[in-house]
Amino acid sequence: MDGQKLIYKIPIFITARGHNDNVFNKNKEALKFSYVFIRRQNMTDQTFIISDNKDMLQYALELGFKNVIHYQCNSDLDIKYLEYLATYKYSRENNYLPDWIILLNINQLFLTTKLLVTCINNIDDKYDIITSYTEISDRSNFFVDESINNKESNKHLLSEEYHRVKMSDAAIYAIKTSFAYKCMENEDPAKYFWGGKIKFIKNTSVYTDIYSVDDIYKIYDAMAILDEIKKIY
Repeated sequence: MDGQKLIYKIPIFITARGHNDNVFNKNKEALKFSYVFIRRQNMTDQTFIISDNKDMLQYALELGFKNVIHYQCNSDLDIKYLEYLATYKYSRENNYLPDWIILLNINQLFLTTKLLVTCINNIDDKYDIITSYTEISDRSNFFVDESINNKESNKHLLSEEYHRVKMSDAAIYAIKTSFAYKCMENEDPAKYFWGGKIKFIKNTSVYTDIYSVDDIYKIYDAMAILDEIKKIY
């Protein structure tokens, strides 16, 4: 399929959970990065923000997003599968049944056009899912055992060897809609999902793993330092 042609047709969904203060504050800040990315792609018309929190959705509209979907979560399981439940419900209620959908991870702050186009270019009906991986350094030999008797268990810290490993980073998913529906109708959606036919594509953008708003503030600090370096050099 021609990703350049499809890029303006496939709907994009971004989930911004808000079920507690930590998650709300983190996702509210991260949503700024998502909006900048979507605006750069000129794709606000086809992008939907999903949340269980109406204040989050109001904030998304204030940022400039045009489409929001509220889904009332009644359990931890609902929160876990929020993007799938909300997409499923919205598409059924609005008779909106595209062949494929794109899910973007709000915790991956530095998405690139290259990743999006590569994902769409790899869409093929012989797969159920197209998703990304990143290469990271395997630093497991530097893990610290903080138990009392750790003299022996920490000997591995003397090793200088490490290698690169591939890790699913969940930055982007292209999901065949018919497969997504089958996932949500299955008694174990996660098991069914990862049992699908998956193609992995390499993500070469900066990997971020955000758990709190403080993690984003640290990135702001780093960006400020980079700006200062640029001014000096």
